[in-house]
This record gives sequence, structure tokens and C-alpha cells, in this order.
Amino acid sequence: MVKLLDTDIKTKEVKKWQGINILHFQGSSCSQKLRIFLKEKNINWKSHHVNLVTGDNFTDWFLGINPRGVVPVLVDNGEVHIESNDIIKYLDNKFPSKILWPANEANKIEKFLEEEDGIHLDLRNLTMKFVAPTFLMKKKEKDIKNFEESSNFVEGVEDKQKQIQLNFHKNFIKDNGISSSSIQKSINVFKEKLTKIDNELSKQKFIVSNQLTIVDIAWFVYLRRLEAIGFNFKKNYPNLSKWYIKLKNNKNFLKETSLPTPLKIISSIFKAYLFLTGQTFNNYLNKD
Repeated sequence: MVKLLDTDIKTKEVKKWQGINILHFQGSSCSQKLRIFLKEKNINWKSHHVNLVTGDNFTDWFLGINPRGVVPVLVDNGEVHIESNDIIKYLDNKFPSKILWPANEANKIEKFLEEEDGIHLDLRNLTMKFVAPTFLMKKKEKDIKNFEESSNFVEGVEDKQKQIQLNFHKNFIKDNGISSSSIQKSINVFKEKLTKIDNELSKQKFIVSNQLTIVDIAWFVYLRRLEAIGFNFKKNYPNLSKWYIKLKNNKNFLKETSLPTPLKIISSIFKAYLFLTGQTFNNYLNKD
């Protein structure tokens, strides 16, 4: 559980916040996962929207709450928790109605979530390549500089995760986007993971068991993003496809993973450009 020490928190005002406060962004996959969880659990919370497009997450104010510069963040009665899966586990224990992280499946859930977290940058690679033009996805160099110069301490020690985030954005600027080799690698990673999940769903209703868990929420969010960039699951992953359609009928799942209207328009235009230039997701998917 990643809970910040008082000395880690530079934005002191949040220490006075009462109740469940969530700092999040509409299009962030980890934020979407947390919001679905909160709605399924019927937990009341206060929303603090952090616009990643305009660089709100690289301001002194936000970096004083989460030095890693990512969302979501939970502030619970002045205590700051970061990392979405840790936040979800904490809240599932605090609000025990409709358990989504059952103790009897804890080991299996944690293993699946470790894998999900481990390929988060692969999802980001595909999002940055296929959802919108590179110039819109680039972070401002002044924001990256502010991020680099901000505090690097989480739980009182220097944080390696911040450097991972920093390196990603620096490389994106330097390389003017995501390389073709990185895209191909990320696609192959997802092919392997989806095959494994499809196999699990041949045995039971949901990924871990016959009960809905946080693993289903996490992977639904990933599949919504993959669907948005052009991935079709029906042919090669029949069990996954049935599971996905079932969860898509849940209004909480559907609403929280829908793209904002302006981004839908931009994405549609950009997909037409990718088609005309032979750079669509399917062009990469069909490569050996």
C-alpha cells in the first residue's frame, strides 16, 4: 500500500480535506477503473478533476500531492494514497459491502493485477499511437522540466516509479511518438494476455471465478481502450468477447469508459488519416 508520509506531501491543504476525495482524469484508464469500482460499491466521494491534456498533473500543486505525476489519487480524511490497485484494495476493506477483492481469491487477484499493472505502459503506447495525433499527445517541455525538478520522495525514499514516468515522456518527445517496434511489442503482449484470459473465461463466468471482481473491472477498461483503437475480439477470443459484451451492458462500466465527445471527433478524423497512410492498428496487428 503506497501511502504518503506527511513529509512527502507538499500541498498541505489536502491534509485538511475530509471524506473520500478522488483526484482523477476522465480519459485515464486507472481513473476509469477506480470510478467503476466506486460506483459498483456505491461509495460517496468528492471529485477533483485533473486535466492531463493541459498538464495539470505537472503543476506544483498536483506534484505536491503525488510526486509521480499520475492519477488517480485518494485523499481520505487528509491521508494521501497513490496507485490505483492499492487504493481499490484499501477502499474494498474500508467499505465491505459488495466485496470486489474477496479474501479467498486474494492471491489470484493480486497475480492478475500485477500482470495488468505490468503492461500499463503497453496500453499507453497503443493509446498514444492510435487515439490522437502525436502533437496532441506530447507534453510541454516546461511541464516535463517542472516534473523533473519536483520532489522525488514517496514514503520517505527516492522513488523509481517517477523516473519511469519521466523517461516515457522524454522519449516520446525525443522520438516524436512511439516507435513501430514498440507498437509491435505492445500488440504482441496483449495478444498473449488476451489468450490467457480467454482460456480462464472458458472455465467460469468471470476472469477469477464465478463472481465479479476488481480483475474484471480492470480488464474491461483495457478492452474498451483496445476496442477504441480498432481491436476486434470476436474471432480469436470468443469467451472474452461474450464476457465483454455482458459487462458492456452495465451502465457504470459503459459510462465511465466512454471517450469525451471532442476526443471522439478527433480520434475519428485521426483514424481516417491512419487508414489513408497505411498506419492503422490492423496493419500492425496482421504483421507476423
